Amino acid sequence: MLPLALGGGASFHSDGPRGFLKPSKSIKPPVSTVVAVPAPAIVQSPTAETRLRRLVVVSGTMTPEAIRDTILACGQTRTPVTMAGGVNAPAPMLSDLAGLFGSPVTEDTQKKVLETVRKGMGSSAKPMQRVEVVGWLPTEGVMAVAVYPES
Repeated sequence: MLPLALGGGASFHSDGPRGFLKPSKSIKPPVSTVVAVPAPAIVQSPTAETRLRRLVVVSGTMTPEAIRDTILACGQTRTPVTMAGGVNAPAPMLSDLAGLFGSPVTEDTQKKVLETVRKGMGSSAKPMQRVEVVGWLPTEGVMAVAVYPES
């Protein structure tokens, strides 16, 4: 048996209309202080104080969206050289690139990286390939290079 309400009435508000009453105060959800962190911007040229920390070598046949996703993913890793899109680098090319990491990025450094990748990806059996810079994450020091097969 449940106890009877104090005041002996059959309804909660015995003096007003029955049904839903308008609340005297509305409760709002708390304001979220979490700010969405935008993805780092991929730029075509780095800033003056950028140092080369990681290199991403992708196939020129990949879509721009796939290249962008690969660059962003590699910005979070600690691997110095990442290959994507079916590109394989020979060991001599990787050892030649090792001396360029940590150096400040200038036009000369970019040319050295491009030339090293171009020479490293070519062999006597297949012709040299065209190589170009497709993007930078300056804050991470990530340089992305696309390798296009020569026809």
